[in-house]
Amino acid sequence: MEDEKIIEELSSQINRNLKQVRKVTWLIKGYQLNDHGHVTHLNIAKCNLKGKWPSALFKLTHLQVLDIQENQLESIPEEIKELRNLSCLDIRNNQIQELPQSITTLPVLQKLYLGNNLFTKVPELIQYCATLKLIDFTDNLLSEGIEYILKSTSISNIYLRNNRIRYFPFHLLKPNRITELNVMENNIENPQENLSRVKNFLF
Repeated sequence: MEDEKIIEELSSQINRNLKQVRKVTWLIKGYQLNDHGHVTHLNIAKCNLKGKWPSALFKLTHLQVLDIQENQLESIPEEIKELRNLSCLDIRNNQIQELPQSITTLPVLQKLYLGNNLFTKVPELIQYCATLKLIDFTDNLLSEGIEYILKSTSISNIYLRNNRIRYFPFHLLKPNRITELNVMENNIENPQENLSRVKNFLF
């Protein structure tokens, strides 16, 4: 099925007329097509999905960037694995508490924005997202599981501002691995170690 036909199906499912735009941004909703007529960028933030993921979305197999913020989503379905070209998923401002196992199978996922959700623990599977470079857990309820991020061999940018972290495993920081680490607005009590190994540390 051609991607523009899928967009028509998606528009009917979310009761919103999605339009083609030159550049999708937080302020500009709609979709972008590449030279082959494939949808590569999609913004369906604030579309009043009420927790339901539209099934047509998973047919957009060339999708690279998905912004699905502020839709009362409580979970990410296993079907996310169908989006094999997804490199950036922005799912901030929802009610998500965990990640599906299938997210580890996405072969080019680099950026995962999970800010302002309901995570209390970093999912163990984060360490198995082989291409992930940026993880954003800003404004969650995290108190444990940070070690799973630091065990990743690919993550370089870590955003943990405004959580409930009291212990941070600084000893797991590896030289020349972390480019940016933001742990502001936490009550970290243990000594800060190995910070020279982080290029940009915000505490």
